[in-house]
Amino acid sequence: MPVKYLSQEWIEAYNAALAGDDAVRAALKGKSAALQMVISGAPQGEVRYWLRIADGGASAGLGDIDGADVTISQSYETSTQVNKGELDGQKAFMQGKVKIAGKMLKMMQLRGPLEKVQTTLTTIDTEY
Repeated sequence: MPVKYLSQEWIEAYNAALAGDDAVRAALKGKSAALQMVISGAPQGEVRYWLRIADGGASAGLGDIDGADVTISQSYETSTQVNKGELDGQKAFMQGKVKIAGKMLKMMQLRGPLEKVQTTLTTIDTEY
């Protein structure tokens, strides 16, 4: 059964997918970061969620995270395209569709691991 994108059920599926993926855990080994996502123009209005990476593990939740290292802002349209695997996150950034604020060096260090996270997200049966 599909879960509604950016809902609590989607966050729960996101966490389960991350926890069950050995490639993600390996890619995140030794990494730590707090990422804040801001999605504008969603059907339910602006949606904020976070991703915390801590030495091989990752967890996500709705709302704001304290002490975000990086804030990633994008439209709902861009977010859905990236989440579906139709648009590469790096390309979206280069095209100005994704704005990143905060510690850019941290973001660059996480580029490879976040690609693994993104690949895992495409496995979630999601309704947009």
